[in-house]
Amino acid sequence: MNLARHSISATAPILIFDTRFDADCRIFTTCTQAGFAVYSAWPLKLLRKQEITGGTLAAAVPLHTSSLIFLVGGGRSPRYPPNKVIFWDDVQRKEVAELEFRERVRGLTCRRGWLAVALRRRVAVFKVDSSISRYGEWDTCDNPRGLLALATGAHSTLLAIPGKQTGHVQLVHLPPCPPPKPIGPPPSSPPKPPPPAPTKHPVSIIAAHNTALTTLSVPPSGRFLATTSSRGTLIRIWDAITGRLVRELRRGSDKAEIYGVAFRPDEQELCVWSDKGTVHIFSLFGGSGGSNRQSTFSPLTSYLPLPKYFESEWSYAQYRIPAQSAHISLSAPPTKPPTADVTDEERSWR
Repeated sequence: MNLARHSISATAPILIFDTRFDADCRIFTTCTQAGFAVYSAWPLKLLRKQEITGGTLAAAVPLHTSSLIFLVGGGRSPRYPPNKVIFWDDVQRKEVAELEFRERVRGLTCRRGWLAVALRRRVAVFKVDSSISRYGEWDTCDNPRGLLALATGAHSTLLAIPGKQTGHVQLVHLPPCPPPKPIGPPPSSPPKPPPPAPTKHPVSIIAAHNTALTTLSVPPSGRFLATTSSRGTLIRIWDAITGRLVRELRRGSDKAEIYGVAFRPDEQELCVWSDKGTVHIFSLFGGSGGSNRQSTFSPLTSYLPLPKYFESEWSYAQYRIPAQSAHISLSAPPTKPPTADVTDEERSWR
């Protein structure tokens, strides 16, 4: 039999600049050289795709499962000036508003009706309704990564941002997050009443680390706060109400750049990933997966003056990302800014 000869070549990979989940983890967005796309997380399905011409995006952040997406330009040829946040309505397929600052936007996060924007040395919060209004502004230490974390669960209030001193975290409490609108038929039992609003928040600053922060993470409820520093060896879990250190978890003994930390929705486990190409899973409060590993010398720490290292809790499970993609992190900000900074003050919003 004489078969024709065929040339088989590999498909050119698509470069993904950024990936963001919505607050409920029901959808996620991806930014590529061609624009952005919106996917259903389960079942995994492409919902819609939008081509963006004339430049690239650094982020496309969905506001829950609404049609509103916040766009930030970035890369070597930004589609939008990196000092702007563009409000994109995915139903109308067009820009409907924008916020403009006098410096590059470093990070942003959102929840129902609210948007928080991190700049180099401050964080600005805006209320997003039929109009856009500035709610407040807080100074921070030097924050080139644009760190900030916002609790998104029903009735939660926490916004965590860097403090004015290196390694410190400032806790800001916004108005309670309203519950999502119910989908489908009404439940057979009446909804639970919302928890009473705290009369005061006793802790506003947590001295989390001695070195610069690299990640800030909170679960949807806002009850806890996870922090890491430039050393990349420890993950500290704090009670966001009392400021008490709840757990201290060890990623490893050598220095690493931790890219991200994520709570499981039920707050029983924690996931950590870094430039080492490994993903670590920790048990927090009796998670179903297993118990964290500890040194065989840990029982002796009560009797002998052993270094604190021997008290450490290590992940109970981990897996390694393939070597060819071990440097990729879906939530890590670019290590080199695409544009130079300009003055640090907000110019206008509209």
